[in-house]
Amino acid sequence: MDIIRVFYLCPTCFEVSETAGRCHDHTKVCCSPGHPGDERRKPLMDAAGQLKSPAPRWFLEAIRPLTSRYWTSE
Repeated sequence: MDIIRVFYLCPTCFEVSETAGRCHDHTKVCCSPGHPGDERRKPLMDAAGQLKSPAPRWFLEAIRPLTSRYWTSE
């Protein structure tokens, strides 16, 4: 049975915890980086293979409302 590992992260100061909570006047985001080798652990690239963000995809998915500029269509 695969266990889905999650943690909670403040996107402002990157404080990490195992439980949900608040930090910097907002709720921490729930993150699930996937298993080793998961594509979501790689940075986001455009269709031409150019780096759109150095952050791993799981992080951008967790803070998606804050990073809409990375999710524009090609």
